Amino acid sequence: MRYAIYNGEYVGTVGWAGPGHVTLDVDDDDERRWFAAYFEAEDSFLSGSVGCEEISVERRDSSPAAFTRAARALAAYSYRVRDEAGPPERGAG
Repeated sequence: MRYAIYNGEYVGTVGWAGPGHVTLDVDDDDERRWFAAYFEAEDSFLSGSVGCEEISVERRDSSPAAFTRAARALAAYSYRVRDEAGPPERGAG
């Protein structure tokens, strides 16, 4: 699974290669470091049934689903993400 990233111009690609391993093909050193830190970070969210909620935590690079959620969340940082196998994905941001 691989995504092309844009910020008005092409930034590079990010790909999920396995738990804890995201490939980054980004030319700019500062942006590459930012994306590496971004995908290594953890997200927390409520899970469980109503009345039995609990906080869950997952690293953005822990699974294909977590990686996809994190890639789509890049819209909050004004990035556009395109699945290399499909049409551009747009998120609220």
